[in-house]
Amino acid sequence: MKITLKSLEDLVITIVGEDVLPLVRILWGKNNISEFKIAEMLNVTVNQVRNMLYRLNEQNLVDFIRKKDKKKGWYIYYWSLNKKSIEGVLTKVNQKQLEDLKARLSREAEGLFYVCPMGCMRLQMEAAMEHEFRCQECGTLMKEQDNQKTVSNIKKMIIEREQELKEQGEEKIKKTSQRQARDKKSVEKKALLKEKEKAMKKEKAKQQKKIS
Repeated sequence: MKITLKSLEDLVITIVGEDVLPLVRILWGKNNISEFKIAEMLNVTVNQVRNMLYRLNEQNLVDFIRKKDKKKGWYIYYWSLNKKSIEGVLTKVNQKQLEDLKARLSREAEGLFYVCPMGCMRLQMEAAMEHEFRCQECGTLMKEQDNQKTVSNIKKMIIEREQELKEQGEEKIKKTSQRQARDKKSVEKKALLKEKEKAMKKEKAKQQKKIS
């Protein structure tokens, strides 16, 4: 699965927070942007930028290099998105979400739920019975909920997550195959060069023997 800005934004919202999205959009498609430049572009302090970058770095979504400022003598950090790590993080998050969705589907499909008509709360039947089917917020009599729509939505989300994981797996296999092909080609090229060098040395020795 190719990482898009939308999929990255969804991932960031899930594991870091929506407030860092403007920073992520700045890093998207660029490399090695200084934290001072980012602060200027976002019109915030450098400390605020560092806080957001550290949170992203904790999740392995960004990495950095540092260079010493020749005039001022201190180090300046330059940040980029960690594209290789992002793929792995996205896969793990999707796997966890898939597990949670399947567990939720089991609860929804097997249980009975009661809701307050005023929208105050939703309880499983056992909890509703303990309160005599009365809402603990407003006292209104709770009603049994038809949760087929909820079950249907969860099933749809499960299919989407499974498809995403399948695409991610296929993309990983493709990249592995491409890397192996490159490695094989490199080995073959080195072997060919070695054979050529060997042949040249042999020919050179032969010529020297003729001269002598």
